[in-house]
Amino acid sequence: MTAEEAAEGSFAVEGWDDMGFPPDQEPSEDEYAAADIWWAASNAAIKACCEGWPDEKRSQVHGLQLLHDPETQLVDRLTALARLRAIIQAEDGKNEFYDERIAMLARAATDDMVDGSLARELVTAVTVAYTPLACAQFTPDEPIEPKRQAVLEAIDALEAGSAPRH
Repeated sequence: MTAEEAAEGSFAVEGWDDMGFPPDQEPSEDEYAAADIWWAASNAAIKACCEGWPDEKRSQVHGLQLLHDPETQLVDRLTALARLRAIIQAEDGKNEFYDERIAMLARAATDDMVDGSLARELVTAVTVAYTPLACAQFTPDEPIEPKRQAVLEAIDALEAGSAPRH
C-alpha cells in the first residue's frame, strides 16, 4: 500500500466522522484498513520524531502529513522568509488562483517555534493579509501597493516572532 492510499483511507474515515456518520456513506473495509495503516505509521513517526521533546512542543504535533511540494514545505526559516517576500513582490494582482505556497512557507518559517499558539497566529496573520492581495483582480479600482505592504508587514512580524530565542 502506498502512503497516498493510506492517507486516502484516513481521509475517508475522518470525513465520514466530520459528516456525522451517515450510514449510507460509511467507508469501505479497505478504507478502514488503509486508515489503520496510516494511523499506525503516524503514531510511530510521532514517537520517533518527538523523542526527548518538551511536552508543550510534543502536544503541537498532529501526525503525518504528505508532502506535496517538498521544495516549499521543507525549507529553512530564512529561505522561507526570502521566498515569501519574493512572491509578494512579484504579485501583480491578476492571478487567477490563491498561491498556496504562502501558507506553506509561513508554516515552514515557524517550524522551530516552541510556542505553537504564537506560530499559528503569525501564520494566520500572513495568510489573512495575503488574501486581499491574492484577490486584487476582483477590485481593480483599488491600488495594489497598500495590499502588498500589509502582507510585507505581516511577514516582518512573522520574522520577528519566529526568530530563535537564545
